[in-house]
Parts: sequence; C-alpha cells; structure tokens
Amino acid sequence: MQGLNKLKREKVLCDVTLIAEGERFEVHKIILVSCSDYFRSMFTSGMKECTQKEIELKGITSKGLEKVLEIIYTSTTYLEGDDIFDVIAAATHLQVTPVIEFCERNFLSGMTTSNYYDFINTARLYSMSSALRQIDTFICKNLLQISKDGTLHLLTYEQINACLNYGSLSLKEIDIFQVVWDWLKLDSAQDLHSIPLMKCIRHVQAVDIMMKHVELRDMVVWALNYHVVPHSQPIKANPSITTLRTYSERLVSIGGREIHPNPGLHDEIWAVNDDVINPSTLLNCRRRITTLPTPLSHMQVVAFNDFLYVIGGCTTQCAHGESAVNSVVRYDPRFNVWFQVANMINKRAYFYAGLLKNRIIAVGGKFKEGSLSAVELYDPERNVWVQGPSLPFCYHAHAGAVHKGRVYVSGGYSSNHFTPDLLRLDVFTGVWDELSPMSYPRGWHVMCVVRDRILVFGGCNLNANQHALPVMQSESYDPDIDQWTNITPLSVSHKEASCVLYRDKVYVLGGYNVQTKTGQKSVSRYDPYSAVWECVGSLSQSHTGVGYCVLKLPKFENHPLD
Repeated sequence: MQGLNKLKREKVLCDVTLIAEGERFEVHKIILVSCSDYFRSMFTSGMKECTQKEIELKGITSKGLEKVLEIIYTSTTYLEGDDIFDVIAAATHLQVTPVIEFCERNFLSGMTTSNYYDFINTARLYSMSSALRQIDTFICKNLLQISKDGTLHLLTYEQINACLNYGSLSLKEIDIFQVVWDWLKLDSAQDLHSIPLMKCIRHVQAVDIMMKHVELRDMVVWALNYHVVPHSQPIKANPSITTLRTYSERLVSIGGREIHPNPGLHDEIWAVNDDVINPSTLLNCRRRITTLPTPLSHMQVVAFNDFLYVIGGCTTQCAHGESAVNSVVRYDPRFNVWFQVANMINKRAYFYAGLLKNRIIAVGGKFKEGSLSAVELYDPERNVWVQGPSLPFCYHAHAGAVHKGRVYVSGGYSSNHFTPDLLRLDVFTGVWDELSPMSYPRGWHVMCVVRDRILVFGGCNLNANQHALPVMQSESYDPDIDQWTNITPLSVSHKEASCVLYRDKVYVLGGYNVQTKTGQKSVSRYDPYSAVWECVGSLSQSHTGVGYCVLKLPKFENHPLD
C-alpha cells in the first residue's frame, strides 16, 4: 500500500483526475475499479467517462473525496471533527465498500454527549444498524451528562425507556429520577409516558406528577412507609423499588485489631475489587467504602438481604472481653448510611452470629464477667432481641454455621479447656442436640458450609503447660450421617482468623500465627473440588478479629469502587 500511495503522491502513471468542489485529485483508474462498484461501472461499461481525463463528481465534498482516496491508497486516515459525515457520504455515493467498512468501524470515535444526535441521523440515513446499537448504549452510559449538556430533549420516549431498562445503568437512583423528571417536563405526551417511566424508578420520590396517578401514588405511599420504619427494611424488600439496579458482589472486610506495627483497633471497611483474577493480588486490589461508627474487633458480621449488620465485639485491645459491647449497627450500601438498631440483651465478643431465616441469632461469647451460654435472636420487623434456647454450657471462641435451617456450633473454650464439641439447635424443638465431636479439640477456629458439608479449619488447643498449640488439621462433617472426616490440613497457622465462601472457594484470612507468635498476614484458599490449599497473597497488615462477608455493593458512575 505504501508503494501505491507513493505513486499517487508523485503522480506516477496517474491516468484520471477526479474533481470535487473545484479541488483536483490525480489517481489510478485500476485502483478505483478494484474497490468501487461505482467506478467499475463507469470505466468498464462504455460510459463516456471511461475516455475522459477529468471527471467532476457531484454530491460529495472535496474533504470527503480526499479522505476516501486516502483510505483506498493507505487503508487508514485521520478523522477529526465532522470529517466522518463527509467520508460516509462520499463512500456511500461512490460505493467504495472498504471505506464504508472503515467508517463503520470508526464512525463513533468523535461522538460526544453534545453531538450524538447527528450520529443518530447519519447512522439511520445509511442504515448502520450496528452503529445505532452502539449509540443506544452510549446514551445509556452517558445519560446524566446528556442531561447536563442540555440535549435531553432530543431523546425519544423509546430511548429514555431503553435507558431505564439498561442492565448496566450505573447512576444513583436520585439522578435517574431527576433525569426522567426533567425529560417528562419537556414531553408533550407527559400523561401518556409518566406512568411507565416512573414505574421504572427505584427508591421513588414524592412529586406532583407521582401524586396525579393512582398507580404512582400507591408507589409513593409504599415507599414512605418503607422509609418511616427503617429497622424492618431488610424483610420488606420490593425488587422493583428497593433493590440495587446495578451492583457487584464483593468480598468485604470490617474492622479488626492490628497486632503490629501499630497496635490498635480499626474502623475501616474495605471491598476487594470484583474483577481480580490473579490470586497474588487478591487483597492488594481493594478500596475503602466506609468506616464503622466505632472501631471494633472480634464482633460478628451478617449480610442480610443486602444490608450489613455489625454485632457486638470489643472496643479496646482487651484480652478477655472486658470491653465487649451489645451494640448493633446496620450499614445500607444503597445510600452509604449507618443505622443503629436495637442493642442485644447481652454484651458479647468472641461469639457466633448467623442468619436464621428472617432472624439473626447470636450464640455464646464472652464479656468482662465471663463466658456466656445465652442465645438471643433479633427480629428486624419489631426491632427487638429475644432470648433463645441457651447452650448446655458456657462457650466462647467457638465457631458456627447455619445449614438447612439449623444452627451448628463447634469447639470453643468451656470449663477451662478447648473442646471438640459439636452442638446443633433445632429451631422447631428449641433444643441443642449434642452430636459427634470433632477429632481435635480447638477454639478460635473458623467454620463454613460448602456443598452440604460443614468444614472446620485452624484454631488452637492447649498443651499440658496451658500454652497454645496450633491446630493444623481440617475436618469435614456430614450432617446426614453425623460423621467427621479429616481433609487436607492447613499449611500455615490461622487463629482468630476469618472465613468466607467466595466464588466457590473458601478463604481463611489473617488472624494470629501460633507457631511464630506473630500476626498472620497470609490468606489461605481451599478448593473444595480438588481439596487443595494454596496461599493466595498477604494482607497489608496483621489483624485479628476482622469480620469478612460477601456483600452487594452499588456500581455508580464515578464511584470509587468502579
């Protein structure tokens, strides 16, 4: 191609001159014929132009012809401003297929929120269906900026409606509402369009147009009632109104106690990037999303219908639960706000809490007076904690999990020793059943449910001198036959760690390394399908008593997580 362009540039063997708007271009007939049906017909069908040395072309601009010829001879060109429209017009008129294809590939490069409608008109004129689909996506992704640029009135009802039903519309709901409200004020068919459009709005707002129609007014009344009683929101979710429009599920860490180099409690809440694939960077690619109202460690965290509950825990660097609290706060990621719910009946740290149907259950634990056997359940509808069936003994530093509507609690410290106990609460009978014990006594361990099995990892036990020893063995429990099985042991010590099932893998994160008597930064990942452990990176700091869970977080335009 460089050789052909050099011949054209140096006017070597050029045998015809094309003229557009008075500007002359010396070219080669054979090159034109090879890529244009228009010129092939002109030069091979006996038309009078086949013998002319100069041919004036009507209906195209000189700029358009210049760019078309540049693409023909070099396969590329530089387009700026509105060049694309001249080039498309010339290429279509001259039937130059390679240039038309080039334009379709590069058509949208100069599109902005101010000139997008010019591109719509051109794409429609030349039946560029692929470009029209891309423009629709551009409108959805840039809807807020289009509104700010004053070109919102150019959008049709169909385009606005498509935006509201676009699966990746990453705007705050209040911004979506404002855009739709602004568009409706410009719409001559407001009464016709307001109901279907406003029904697409989540977290609805009370404005005049909403109160004019019965259907919309009912939505407003429902929303007002929803917000008037915030503690019951997790059980009153309405998918069409209250849920996040676009979100990503993230591994989230909450608070914790730093051992070194700066001992103290933390209040940060971090989210791991959802597009992380490389294991070594899992915990390095994170963003802070908010902070706790009070720094905490050794609390429990529960994700309940897209809300995050942070329950109990320690407020100082105490060793025996002296600073345990009974406070409970709830985080709403939709609005990035905290809400104080009812306090637990008992102060507690080093305990287990989980989701049991539409209740949160808190089991055992410790406070300054000693260990607890007390169990309590939180009812979000009434915003109260009520006493539940007590454990048969006092336990702290145990682990727990909920499986098929039953609560399982394993190990822990009780009666001056770590136990291998496994207890199960049957919510129908209100009785704690004693099941087959683990093979190894342990406390400060972790526990989770994977594929109808209950897995237990890590923790510690005491030797004859009451010194802590790491428990490296891992165990799997089959609830159907009440039987434990040893599985692949951990390769590093994890005490006071956290455990979460994330993307079908079990992560055991941080804690304390009993072997080295230092904070544990390592993150261990277990594949339940291959039964293989691997170290997938390190935490930036050695923390114990951190809460981890998987939480749905919003994807907003210009949000720090995105």
